Amino acid sequence: MTINSNPMNTAVIARGARFNAIPDSRFKTSKLLANIYLPLSAETASVNALLCYMLVRCCKKYPDFTTLSRKLGSLYGASLEGSVAKVGDMQCLTISVGGLDDKFALDGESVSEQLGELLCEVIFNPKTDGFSFDEQDMLQEKRQLFDMIDSEFNDKRTYSAIKLIENMCRDELYGVKRYGSKEKLEALTTRDVYLAWEYMLRNAHFEFTFVGASDPSKVIDVLKNSFKEINRTPVELKNDVVYNAVELKDVCEEMDVAQSKLEMGFRTGCAEPEFDTSAARLMCAILGGTASSKLFMNVREKKSLCYYCMSRFFRLKGIMIVESGVETSNLGEARKAILNEIEEMKNGNISDFEIESAKLAIVNSFRSVVDTATGIASWYSSQLMDSSVDTPEQAAAKLNAVTKEQVVEAARRLQLDTIFTLKSE
Repeated sequence: MTINSNPMNTAVIARGARFNAIPDSRFKTSKLLANIYLPLSAETASVNALLCYMLVRCCKKYPDFTTLSRKLGSLYGASLEGSVAKVGDMQCLTISVGGLDDKFALDGESVSEQLGELLCEVIFNPKTDGFSFDEQDMLQEKRQLFDMIDSEFNDKRTYSAIKLIENMCRDELYGVKRYGSKEKLEALTTRDVYLAWEYMLRNAHFEFTFVGASDPSKVIDVLKNSFKEINRTPVELKNDVVYNAVELKDVCEEMDVAQSKLEMGFRTGCAEPEFDTSAARLMCAILGGTASSKLFMNVREKKSLCYYCMSRFFRLKGIMIVESGVETSNLGEARKAILNEIEEMKNGNISDFEIESAKLAIVNSFRSVVDTATGIASWYSSQLMDSSVDTPEQAAAKLNAVTKEQVVEAARRLQLDTIFTLKSE
């Protein structure tokens, strides 16, 4: 899979590492993100997730919480954060720093350069003994990661969505959880994390995104120097898409819950970057993506079959899921009602009001991302694997150009692949 070209100001800083600058003078702050892409794997998901949080915990130059917090405070209250996500068949470790824009700093101080230096410190110079990470640091971050995994289990809506994808993509890399498993996490050693860090530096794909009014040239220089001594061989990043459902998988799990969950997964027959997914995105919104959608108005409001009922589209995998919270006695009726709404769309029973309402809601969400530097950075970062990188205005234009016939055709491509039911005991 090739990383596409885009309209941002882009510079290659190393093999498999790029810097993307998005000039914007409206904010008092700037944001610098490092998106680190590694192949998603059941064997490495846990260690990579743990590594991400180990890196933002401290580094060799700022070896504990106190010294790191003091440094962030000296940069006018800068922030340092880490997160882990799945992007297609890739695991993305995101490390971000944010702080005051240079034009507001005292005495001509370059905060952006110092933010770049801090980001490089945590990524390239972590707190290690040259062989492994610190044991106590690892134990604390393990506990935090265990809590994150437990929180996903305790939130039954999130748990059910994860179980749907796990069963739907059981033969695909995308079925691997973003944090891996508790069993793998428990077995990790400080040496394992160190080896994962070395592998990341040599083999991961790095995408740096900077949003702000400051001149990013100093940040680029800092990043280039950090990569200079690393012999890199970036891995090939793949994203295999299953376009058709082979057989229906119907999975039921019983648990002591007050409200049953019904999750339905569909293959949409289209995915980025091979296809333009605007019609599929709009179709999903008309079905269950807004407060005026078919699922909300008909299944939830008119028939009162669900506490909530909504749909989501994953454009890199060509998957649409329908999520609902249902009384156990209504599970059968809710399933029929959801499938009936999809059949209505396939038959062309979509009103102009439904189309325009969905377009308006999506376009408004596009336009709201430019309200913050973090939103802008996330908007462009999320498209770096697509066939093209669009501004919010370009994405809105594409969506507004979608016709009713294209929406109907997108609905007709839907194939039910998997049903997961979390049933009250």
